[in-house]
Amino acid sequence: MNKHLHAKHRVFLLLFPLLLILAGCEINDFDGDPNSEYRESFLFTKAVGARSELFISNVNGAVMIIGVDTLNEVRISGSKIVKDQSDDEARRHIVDIEIDMQESPSTLTIKTLQPNTSGRRTYQVNYEVMIPSSWRVTVSNVNGNVDIQNIRNTVSTTVVNGTVNATEIAGNVSVTVTNGVISGKVQIRENGSCAFNLVNGNATLLVPRTTSASVTATVTLGTVSVSNLPIVYSTNTRTSVTGIVGAGKGTIRLSSVNGVVQLLGF
Repeated sequence: MNKHLHAKHRVFLLLFPLLLILAGCEINDFDGDPNSEYRESFLFTKAVGARSELFISNVNGAVMIIGVDTLNEVRISGSKIVKDQSDDEARRHIVDIEIDMQESPSTLTIKTLQPNTSGRRTYQVNYEVMIPSSWRVTVSNVNGNVDIQNIRNTVSTTVVNGTVNATEIAGNVSVTVTNGVISGKVQIRENGSCAFNLVNGNATLLVPRTTSASVTATVTLGTVSVSNLPIVYSTNTRTSVTGIVGAGKGTIRLSSVNGVVQLLGF
């Protein structure tokens, strides 16, 4: 009987290390979030020609657009990024990301192409685009910040999750964000318009004190304020402001469901 027990004991001792190894392999198969990253930079240039408009559509990542007063060619630079379970896997899947560019006589369209579903693997593209400051700009981004600087034309931006910063803009502006923040410094032209719309987040707009526009600023949950502007109020409550600045020729529309909305003069 004792010999039989000792034999079983010896078998268990021999198998125990193997069981530990197998258990360790199983745990590694269910490792957590991707922790290896591979980056690939890109740079393209396009002749300005007779074009006057930029469209850019991104999925995940930051988009920066800079207007330059004198520019002979458009410069598109940035980085493609893949995060995966290993360095080899991240490097192997960098080819999944494509930068698609379509050119017409009047417009340049840039679009990020990547797989719709990727499991635990993540894809990201960061852009920096330099264009003539006289171009119109339209940007769509799902997850990531958008920064637009020094544009003297119409700017339109839509972001699901992220921050939009539009500074030194002279022209019509339309920004829609689902979750995030909008900030802008805009010179609204005569009969021009500026609209910031959010679901969750804060909006801050700076305009010259000489601006001529009707103003509507509202929140459902939060506060609205107007400072350092010669506004004649029609409504002035904690959650709603309407009024006229200057001759009221243009329009300013600011709204957030949950957040703080501020209109400031400079």
